[in-house]
Amino acid sequence: MATRTLITNAIVISAGMDKGPCGIYINEYGRIADVVRMEDLDPSRYPSDTKNIDASGCTLCAGLIDTHIHGIGGFSTDDASADSILHMSERLASFGVTSFIPTLYAGRPDKMEREIRAVIQAMGKEKGSRILGINLEGPFLSPRKCGAQDKDALSLPDVKVLQRLLDASENKVLAMTMAPELPNVEAVSKLALENNVVLLMGHTDATYEQALTAIEMGFSHVTHTFNAMSAFEHKAPGVMGAAMMDPSLRCEIIADGVHVHRDIVKHLIRSKDGDKVVLITDSLGPTSLGPGRYTANGESVVLGEIGAFVDADNPSKLCGSALTLNKAVRNVASWGIERPLAVRMATENPAKIYGLRELGSIAKGYLADLALFDENWDTVSVFIGGRQVLNVK
Repeated sequence: MATRTLITNAIVISAGMDKGPCGIYINEYGRIADVVRMEDLDPSRYPSDTKNIDASGCTLCAGLIDTHIHGIGGFSTDDASADSILHMSERLASFGVTSFIPTLYAGRPDKMEREIRAVIQAMGKEKGSRILGINLEGPFLSPRKCGAQDKDALSLPDVKVLQRLLDASENKVLAMTMAPELPNVEAVSKLALENNVVLLMGHTDATYEQALTAIEMGFSHVTHTFNAMSAFEHKAPGVMGAAMMDPSLRCEIIADGVHVHRDIVKHLIRSKDGDKVVLITDSLGPTSLGPGRYTANGESVVLGEIGAFVDADNPSKLCGSALTLNKAVRNVASWGIERPLAVRMATENPAKIYGLRELGSIAKGYLADLALFDENWDTVSVFIGGRQVLNVK
């Protein structure tokens, strides 16, 4: 059972709106039972054993949801360890993330099966962020756009391989990235959709026409838009053009100002009206450890002044993000995107895409997964299922 809690004086941002100072009551079942503007709040309505938290000067949002993350705090999905996944869960809570989808790199089927089983073993044992399921970033990717992925680990779409991965996951795969121009992608897509997997196009050299065909096949989302995909040209719009122009496509974006120029990030958000853009981190295992040389996905990488990981032997090659999701929200807000929209892209939008009906919003009946931030978007307190798992002050 959760502790009955009344949070007062927080500036509540939810459902794309700044609701101003409010009181939020969390019941013993870990759910939001009341949302009241401060001028209408009567604390005597609630049980006498209710814990009171004065959140003056802070912003309260639904807990952030990171749907594309490889690692953090020195732990990564490629460790193939349940303990590593659980350490990720604990570390993520300190950044206001209350739910995440551990994301696997492309690999041979036996390697990916081990990593999948590690996630499954960790689910239900979290002390921090909820593990929602599994995101497969591969192995059916284009070697022409492999980015930091291991080219030797890529393979052509194969129904039998996907079925192996689905079986290992106990049907907990929520998302999968594929290059839609590869042969046999339609059969693999059909199997994925039959298992309620959200299909993303990414690490792809598809033409614009192939991207549109993929949408007809059931692809509905784009992996780290603008990175590792066919470029936009005025006579050949490519996957980038499809992402920007097709109103049905939802788009991930890494808003660190390194992977994509901030003005391009803003343009994407404006062109998609914000409701189809999802902020992600795509962060690597050494994220949050500070500048230095590390190993990530078997490669030697360096985190330096640019704020992202680069190849230790080829600094011009980006290898992954060192972003945390609260910083992504802070970044887009500082670039001129309205705060409610910035929050929505890390809460409500991913919740809707992945069918998380009880998460992503501050409303009666929703699970009390909440994050309290100061004026710099640094985390002050975090609740998961009404349980306070972090309290900085």
